[in-house]
Amino acid sequence: MKTNTFRYPKAMVEEFELPGEVVENAAAVWGARVHDLDKKAFLESNQEITDGRTDCHSVEYRAKNRKGEWVWMRCRGHLERDEAGEPTLFAGIITNLGKKNKIDHLTGLFNKFEFEEEIERLISTKPDQPIGIMILGMDEFKRINDLYNRSFGDEVIRITSQKIQTFLPPDATVYRMDGDEFGIILRNGTVHGLKNIYGKIYQAVNHQQEFNGKKFYCTLSAGCTLYPLDGRTYLDLIKYAGYSLEYAKNKGKNQIAFFSEEILIGKTRQLDLTELLRESVEQGFESFEVYYQLQVNADTRKIKGAEALARWKCEKYGQVPPDQFIPILEESGLIIPVGKWIFEQALGACARWIKEDPDFVISVNLSYVQLEDAGFIDFMEQAVLSSGVPPANVVVEMTESYIASNINRIEGIFDRIRSFGMKIAMDDFGTGYSSLGILKKIPADIVKIDRIFVKDVQTSHFDLTFIKFIVELCHDVGIEVCLEGVETEGEYEAVKPHDVDFIQGYLFGKPVPESTFEEQNFS
Repeated sequence: MKTNTFRYPKAMVEEFELPGEVVENAAAVWGARVHDLDKKAFLESNQEITDGRTDCHSVEYRAKNRKGEWVWMRCRGHLERDEAGEPTLFAGIITNLGKKNKIDHLTGLFNKFEFEEEIERLISTKPDQPIGIMILGMDEFKRINDLYNRSFGDEVIRITSQKIQTFLPPDATVYRMDGDEFGIILRNGTVHGLKNIYGKIYQAVNHQQEFNGKKFYCTLSAGCTLYPLDGRTYLDLIKYAGYSLEYAKNKGKNQIAFFSEEILIGKTRQLDLTELLRESVEQGFESFEVYYQLQVNADTRKIKGAEALARWKCEKYGQVPPDQFIPILEESGLIIPVGKWIFEQALGACARWIKEDPDFVISVNLSYVQLEDAGFIDFMEQAVLSSGVPPANVVVEMTESYIASNINRIEGIFDRIRSFGMKIAMDDFGTGYSSLGILKKIPADIVKIDRIFVKDVQTSHFDLTFIKFIVELCHDVGIEVCLEGVETEGEYEAVKPHDVDFIQGYLFGKPVPESTFEEQNFS
């Protein structure tokens, strides 16, 4: 109590993303997670202990966990005093009240603790009876919260829970799990039985829905396991169902996946890669490298700049494709240090190359995790200033899908990047779901049309018309256009008449290491 230093259990650190097990100024750190309506009672109860007005502490309140959910907590504790009667030590227990209650208050369903108890009861009392377990996850649910608000999101969860209940056979029960997930137990479960349940749910949600005049579209993915085929304990069954759900979502969402050896091998590899990536970061970004792909002016084919692209290889797996290791970096949070390292490497290369070509532009991709890190924009500005590269020679790229789903939250980020002098490119343009609306609300400086519209441009009238239309529209509002994925002379000749500003593709150069890029373009 005299140093205001608390120790929290590891489970709480993980559940509520505390800075560590040992926390200084804990009342402020923990208090920031307490619901506004409960904060007064929380702070008053803590102040009574701090002032030594009582030796006993008991308070209930809601706290926000790492998934953004409000969890009811009960804190009970006891104060010890020193010889002078001053508070010296406080110890207690914080209980997640969900473990004491059977019902999820939002949906009226049994909660995840009942789900666990029922599976364990079935295994212990009827060990020979097969059980089917399904974990359902709402696809892109975060987008609904961003589009409307969390209260509307709660209503979508409630509506979805009702639809699921409607299609369950008598021997199945649905439970509310964490966040946007549901669990289903099918007694005497079979693959056919689980597929039949999912098929009915799929039909019910696989279309645009409406509530209170607001439209939404939210499908469900499912991961399934069978007892005793896939596991004989609750922990194994739920873990493998979770792996299967993740597999279904990674394969495109809105589908069902049953646990298999393939899924387990893939997940084991992912976990292994996570540790190897962490080791590389801790060893000074060992095994990471930045490659550069040439960008040229469309009319003259002369060098415009380059896009910096992360590459990583390890002794165990060799060269790992970016579409495999980048999501792992994002999920683990390692993208923050790796992203900073890539940005600094790219600036260092650009600082040399602008001495040869003052108009050379370096483009760097930004992850959604970096953009949501409060200090990342400060870092970028300082890194650019330290490198000596003019901000106008730096382009940061963000995917259209991220911009589309976060359009209201990132206007301030766009404004700050532009006010510093850097440019913004919208990557993978045409693959999102509200492209033209984005251009109207938050116009980018550069739009990069995705390769999907280039590969058939010699035979597809639609693709050629799309490129022509987007170029004209962008030029009318002062936006430059870069065409990605041009690989043949035929593709280049087909798009050249339509006034694209820049081109990037294998025709002009594949991504290569820094030294190779320098030899090819500046020697």
